[in-house]
Amino acid sequence: MQQSDNADFLIGTLAYALFWMDESLQASLEAAGWERMNRTRSMIMLSITVGINRPAQLARNLGVSRQAIHQLLQGMKQEGLLELVSDPNDRRAKIVQFSSGSDGIREAAEAAIFAIEKELAGRIGKQAFANLKKTLTLDWGPLVIAPPQR
Repeated sequence: MQQSDNADFLIGTLAYALFWMDESLQASLEAAGWERMNRTRSMIMLSITVGINRPAQLARNLGVSRQAIHQLLQGMKQEGLLELVSDPNDRRAKIVQFSSGSDGIREAAEAAIFAIEKELAGRIGKQAFANLKKTLTLDWGPLVIAPPQR
């Protein structure tokens, strides 16, 4: 995977970084004997890890329809990765959580992520890596709506 020649736009750089991390994670998991996941399923797993756990939130954040997210979640449920449970704050709603059947792949993914981050820090320098993480965790504020160009 190569980065585009036009790296002037931050969004392209962020997209490249996300793809690089996900591809590194998927290749690491595959090397450890796990089946490769498509990016949407991988992003579902990462989203749940950071607390995005309502199907509607997942659909919105991943840019897919609610119907599509329910199909994906159902497949992942059948594979023993996830489970849908009643939301303790709203009995009408469901939340998505990891099932005990996902413990193995989650542990493998966590180990792979630590190793990938260590390798990246070695490649770009520990200080640059620390600055990158610090910068990306800053509060970026509300969404920006750029005025239309006329």
